[in-house]
Amino acid sequence: MNDADPFKERLRQLIGRHCNFYGRDCRVVEILNADERLVLETHEVTPPIQTDQYGQAAYRSNEHIEVALFDASGELSDELLHLLDGVKRGG
Repeated sequence: MNDADPFKERLRQLIGRHCNFYGRDCRVVEILNADERLVLETHEVTPPIQTDQYGQAAYRSNEHIEVALFDASGELSDELLHLLDGVKRGG
């Protein structure tokens, strides 16, 4: 699929929307066209601690989850279908 794909353009309208992804509160933050993935940012009461390059605790930051748009056969992935079911109406 190319960058002008109407499906991906419709998905772009989800950016900024909140959703529930396998029991986790998330927000859609980006569509990666080249990788055909959708990026979610988790919203947790206390974000997990991120480490620096040496494995030392550095700061707290929300986790990012990448969801494949399509499966190996070219159909919509189960993860994407689950995500679309969990998108909250009205932002």
